[in-house]
Amino acid sequence: MRRMKRLLATALIPAVVFIAAGTATALGASQGKQDVCHLTGTGGYHLINVSVNALPAHLRHGDVLPDEYGSCP
Repeated sequence: MRRMKRLLATALIPAVVFIAAGTATALGASQGKQDVCHLTGTGGYHLINVSVNALPAHLRHGDVLPDEYGSCP
């Protein structure tokens, strides 16, 4: 089970980064940056803008991408 999760994460995270970077470029956002809903210590989220290179690390520790309206949960 652990191996399957690792394999899934290895395939899924680069795909998410690729899609997120493409979406940001298509929408006119600055290249190389992505909005992310950052998980705070109190369990809430706030919107931050990070390098696409840092996106996988943020997603691994609980951050999520904004919804289609750019809002955080």
